[in-house]
Amino acid sequence: MSDDLDSARADLAFLRTLAEGDPRPSPGFGQLLLAAGLLYGAQTLVHWAGASGVFPVPGWMHLAAAIGGTGGFLVVLVIVLWNDRHQPTGTTTRKAYEAAFQATGLMNLAMVFVFGFNAIRLDDFSLWLYYVPVVFAIQGGAWFVAARLQKRLWYGLVALGWFLAAAALGLTMGQPLFNLVVALALFLLMALPGFVLLRLARKAD
Repeated sequence: MSDDLDSARADLAFLRTLAEGDPRPSPGFGQLLLAAGLLYGAQTLVHWAGASGVFPVPGWMHLAAAIGGTGGFLVVLVIVLWNDRHQPTGTTTRKAYEAAFQATGLMNLAMVFVFGFNAIRLDDFSLWLYYVPVVFAIQGGAWFVAARLQKRLWYGLVALGWFLAAAALGLTMGQPLFNLVVALALFLLMALPGFVLLRLARKAD
């Protein structure tokens, strides 16, 4: 009798998954966070090393870091989109919080235009620096939405980390420490959560 009940529960769980979708985070989501955190974190670390004088960083190395970070991420993005084209849909909750991160990406593009255009128009690169804490705060907002929907404490801690990092950038604006804060935040609040999400996505495979 017990075996029959266990079998029935397993069948119901399977049918629920088919109806509602896969509750796990998509592998591509974790891969993108991991890649972005590592690539842009390394890029910013190079900028910090040059600005702080830890070791001499020639101009070409700054340019190579910038091109490598963006170019590398675009390659990963194309690969992930190609691999995820046949991925099954997730639950409504998963769709909601992943949509929050997609909206974050669109907001980032808008902010790139606003801050980038005016930095060039006014010939004031310092305006561009204010873009970074804005992006960090937006990232925190996306993680906060995910924490409320998924009811996972560590999501909330990541959100808090982004908010604190945004505040730290406001305090270090114009200093070499600014780039170090950016790099550490990208490693700890983007790459590390991306790695964890990737492991969770593959856990039951």
